[in-house]
Amino acid sequence: MAYDYSSDSKRLELPNPYRLQNLLLGLCALMLVAGGVLCLWWTREALQAQSMRLVLAPLVAGLALLVSGLAAAGMAARRLRFFFGRGRPASLAPEIAPGTTGESPAAGVYQEMLRQGGLTYPEPQGALEGVLYHAVPHLITAPLAVQELARRHFFNLVAIAATALSFAVSWWVLGTDVSRPWIGVLYFLFGVFFLIKPLITDRRARLTLASVVGLVAAALLAPVLIGLIGGSLPSLGTFSLSLQTALMLGTGLLAALLIALAVWAQVGEPPRAQSGVEQIKLSMNGPPNLLLDELDRKLQHEWTEHIPNRRYARLEPAIDMSRSAGPFAAELMEETQPTPLGGRIAPTLRSALAHRAHRWLVALDLYATLLVAVAVGLLLYFVREFDVGAAWRDNRLSMAGTSTILLLVALYCFQAAAALWGRFDFESVLVWVEMAGTYQRSRVGTGNQFNSRLNTDSEIVRTESMTLRVWRARLESVVFGKDGERQVTAMFSTGVEAKDLAAHLAAFGRSQSVLVAPGSEEDQARIAALNAGERALADNTPPAAQLHHDIRAAAVLAPAAPASSGPADPAPGHCGACGAALTPGARYCAACGARVDPV
Repeated sequence: MAYDYSSDSKRLELPNPYRLQNLLLGLCALMLVAGGVLCLWWTREALQAQSMRLVLAPLVAGLALLVSGLAAAGMAARRLRFFFGRGRPASLAPEIAPGTTGESPAAGVYQEMLRQGGLTYPEPQGALEGVLYHAVPHLITAPLAVQELARRHFFNLVAIAATALSFAVSWWVLGTDVSRPWIGVLYFLFGVFFLIKPLITDRRARLTLASVVGLVAAALLAPVLIGLIGGSLPSLGTFSLSLQTALMLGTGLLAALLIALAVWAQVGEPPRAQSGVEQIKLSMNGPPNLLLDELDRKLQHEWTEHIPNRRYARLEPAIDMSRSAGPFAAELMEETQPTPLGGRIAPTLRSALAHRAHRWLVALDLYATLLVAVAVGLLLYFVREFDVGAAWRDNRLSMAGTSTILLLVALYCFQAAAALWGRFDFESVLVWVEMAGTYQRSRVGTGNQFNSRLNTDSEIVRTESMTLRVWRARLESVVFGKDGERQVTAMFSTGVEAKDLAAHLAAFGRSQSVLVAPGSEEDQARIAALNAGERALADNTPPAAQLHHDIRAAAVLAPAAPASSGPADPAPGHCGACGAALTPGARYCAACGARVDPV
C-alpha cells in the first residue's frame, strides 16, 4: 500500500509504537553480533594455530549468532520509521468506487449493527475457553484479535503448565537414578514437538485431550516402565537432557504467563453500543434522485481532513418512465476517514510502565532481552571450552542446547509482544440513509394559452410519502498492525446530528419547484427585447390570441342573426362591409380593408 502524504494536517501521522521494542531489539542485535564476531575471531586464532579440533564449534556458533543478530537488527530497522498515511487503516467493508452502485454482505453486517444498536461477539467454545471467560468476565466484549490472542496464549500456558507438572512428578517424585535420564529425553522430545515448535510458529500448542491423558499416565507410569525395561536400554552415562527439559518448560511457562498477563491488560470495560436514528415522511416535487445528489454534496462538505469518505453501499432509485406511478428504494452508507484517538504518543520506558496496557509488554520484552544475554554468554562459554575430541556421553553439547532453547523462547516473547505493541485505536462517523416510497408522473404547464405571450410545459416525477431514515453513529475501532483487519469496538449515538441531516434533506426536498421558467440572463434579455418590439408595433392592439378568439366567436354567432331581404344601407360615415367608422377622406376601411367612398 502506498503512503499518501498531505501537508494540510498531521492528524494521521501516528507515532512509532515499536519505539521501545526497537531499542531492546537493537540491544539484542548488538549482543548477538558481538558474540558472533568474537566466535569468528576465535576461529581465526584456531586456524592460525592449526588446531582443527577447535575450529568447528566457534565457526558454527559465530555464523549462527551473526545471522540471528542481523535478523534482529533488520526487524528493528524495518520499523525504525513508521508510515501510516491516508490510505490506512483498512476499511470496514469493500468500498464502492465513485460513480458506481452496489453493496456487499460486509456492508449489510454494519447496517444491521446500526439498526440493532449493538455489537455482536462470538460465544466461547470448549472447556478451557469457558474457564478463561469466567476468569476474565469482560473478555467477551474485547476486540476479536485480543480474544484470539487470549485464547491461544491461555491454551499455551495450560499446556506448558500441565507438561511441567507431569515432568516434575515423573522426574522429581517418582524417578530413580536409572529412569531420570530417559524421562528427561522423553519430555524433551515431547516439549520440542508439541510445545516449542507450535509456539515459535505463532500457533497453539498441540495439546489435546489425549495428550493430557498421556501426560498424566506418563507422570505415574513412565518411571515404572523405564525401571522394568531399563536393563535392555543402552547406558546414557553422564548424558542427560533433564536440565534442558526443565529449563525449556520453566522459561516457556514464565513467558506464557507474561504474555497472558500482557493480553489480559488489553481488556477494558464493556464498551458503549448505541446508534442515532431519525425517521420522517417526506413528499417533494421532484424525483428521489435529487435527494440522493444533495446527500452526496452534504456528506462531501463534511469530509474529515478533506479526505473522501469510504463508501460501502449506494443504491439509486429505479424510475420507470413508462409507468405513471410505482415504488422505489434507495440508500447510501459512508464512513468518514478514521482518525487516531487523541493522546497517542510514542512510548518511552517511563510512560510504558505507567500505562496499564503497556506495563506487561515492557516486562515481556525485558525478559526476552535477558534471555538473549544469558544465551549469548552460555554459548560463548560453550565455544571456548568445547573440544571435538571429547566423548558425547560427557554431555559437552548441553550448554549449546540450553543456549538454543533460551534464544527460541526469547523469539517467542518478542513475537507475542510485537503483536500487542501494534495496536491502534481510531474514531470515525458512519452514516446510513434509507429512502423508500412511491413516485408519480404528472405534467405541469404555466401561462394562459389565450392571452399569455410566454407558455411553458414540463413533465415531472413527484415523490409521494417517502420514508426517510437517517442512521448515524460515532465509531471507535481498533486494528493490530497498520495493515491488519479493523474491528468496531464501541458505538456512540449522534442523534442530534442525525436529526439535523434529516431536517436538511427534508428542507431541500420541500424547496423543489415544479414550474419551468427562463431564468438565465440571456433569456431575460431576449424576453425584454420581444416585449419592447411588441409595445412599439401595437400599444393598443389586443393580443393575437384575443383577436383569433373574437373572430371565431363572430363566425359562430353570425348564422344566428335574422336573414334580411337585401343588403342594409350603411350608416353615413361607416364602412358598408364591417360597419366600422371611417376616417374623413379615407378610400379604404382601416378595420377590414374594404374600398369605400370618400366621406
